[in-house]
Formats: sequence, C-alpha cells, structure tokens
Amino acid sequence: MIAAIDLQRAASRISTFRVHSPLISDTFLDELWDCEVYLKCEQFQPVGAFKIRGAANFALQLTTEQAQKGFVTHSSGNHAQAVAYMAHKLKVKSYVVMPRNSNEQKIENAQKWGAEIILCEPTIDARIQTTESIASDTQGAIIPPFDHEWIVAGQATVAMEILAEQSDLDMIVAPLGGGGLLSGTSLAAHYFSPTTQVLGAEPEAAADGFKGFMTGVRALSVQANTIADGLRTTVGEIPFEIIKEHVDDIWLAEEDQISAWMYRIWNETKMIIEPSCAVPFVALNAQKKKLRGKKIAVIITGGNVDLNTLP
Repeated sequence: MIAAIDLQRAASRISTFRVHSPLISDTFLDELWDCEVYLKCEQFQPVGAFKIRGAANFALQLTTEQAQKGFVTHSSGNHAQAVAYMAHKLKVKSYVVMPRNSNEQKIENAQKWGAEIILCEPTIDARIQTTESIASDTQGAIIPPFDHEWIVAGQATVAMEILAEQSDLDMIVAPLGGGGLLSGTSLAAHYFSPTTQVLGAEPEAAADGFKGFMTGVRALSVQANTIADGLRTTVGEIPFEIIKEHVDDIWLAEEDQISAWMYRIWNETKMIIEPSCAVPFVALNAQKKKLRGKKIAVIITGGNVDLNTLP
C-alpha cells in the first residue's frame, strides 16, 4: 500500500533534484475541444522528462553503502537519463542497459551524465536479464524504471503539483507505458482530489495496458510496434494493480495519428514534445465530444527527441 504520506514525503525528498514544472493553458486546444485544457510541461526537467522524480525518490532512499556501489537500471531512454543524472549528482557510478533500437538522443543524454551504456536485444526479458547480471557483477543497486512503490510515489508528485494549482479539475490524462506515471497520478487524485477522473492514453500498437484494464488480467503477450518509444514497455505488476483500482478509463490512440499530432503540438505551442507525449492528444481528439465543458490537465512527459531521425 502506498499511502498519502508516502507521496507527500516523496515530494519533499526530491524537491532539490526536480523543478516545479509549469502548468500552462492552451487556447488552441480549448477551442478545438470546447473545454479548458492545461499542459503540465515535464520536458523542462533537468533530464528533459518526468522520470527524474521516480529515480530521485528511489536513489535517495538507498543507504550510503548501497549508493556508493553505483546504480544499475534498464530503460529505453528517459529513465536511463534520470538514473545517470542522479548518479552524477550523488557522485557514484551508473550502468544503464538500453535496447539496441533506443533513441540515439536518449543514449547520448545518458552518456552525458557519465553512464556506462550496455546495449541488449529489444525485449523485456533481455533487458531484465542483462540488468541483473550487471548488478551481480558490480553489486550496484537496481533502480527499476516503473515497477516499484518508490518509483510510483515519485511519479505521483507530477499530479500533486497539478492539483495544487488547479484543485477543481475534471480530468488528468497521462500516457501509459510501464504504468509508473499513470498509477502515481491515480493515487494522487485518489488522496488529494477524489472527484478528479484519471485517464490513461495508450497507442493501439502497444495496447497491453488497455487489454489488461478491460479484462482485469495483466496482458503479457502484446508485441509493441509503436513510434512512441517511451510506451513500448509492458505495464508493471505494481502499477497494474493500482491502475485497476484507481484509473477511470484508458483511451487508445491510432498509430498513424501520433507523429502528425506531435508536429501539430510543436507548431501550435512552440514546444518540442516526444511521440509518446502526443498519444494523449490523439486519444482525446478521437473522443472530443466527451470533453465539452470539462477542465482537463494533460501531462507532457518529455521532450527528448532525436532531431536527426524524425518520422
């Protein structure tokens, strides 16, 4: 059980390692959907993504002895950068396992913070096995990307900040990959704004979260094939149980609309967002009749785009 006090302690614990990202309104979306829309801009974090919150909350709860042996993790990108950043700030070594098909910009960003990058096959089994092997060799502490209570509590601080600024929201929308952010968002709403609905947004081409949510059984057989590289992972066990209990619905995004909406947000807001961040906009636009008159916040999860390999 992750209690309200755990979220509050996480917010205090990580305060010097994350920025209080801006929550901005957007006239373009207000007029398009006939509602009031706010964007939580996590691309302005030190590592360009919300992942710093969970990584910091985990790293800062390790003992000094555990931390001194270094950090080990696996990630397709943004969590890799977050763990590398925390290792840099705490002056310890970091070892990051990344799939061979990872975004080159995210690999370079992790290396910038001093991480030793180990590439593996792009499967969750390969990622986990490689990570465990490195942790065994180095005795470093494994910082999981999403499937841990400390990670979930850290990610929940995004929604806590949103609700502190806009306490009367009808809805908060977050992308769904491994589930750390969505589960944390749902807990924040549950404890601090129970009338606010929480929706997940997931690509149709990586819909394991949607299938599990509909059936009540965590889906493990879905082969993700989406341009939204941050959402290719299977929902974790701990996030899935929280999502089942506290998330109101999961909406899907058509794959062929994701890159178009990414560029549209770039053009309309003048902000660089990743393909994963465009997924909520695709999902919301497909069901815009349900948004009329609502007050909505959408979490922009990151802006680490490889400009040399744009879709």
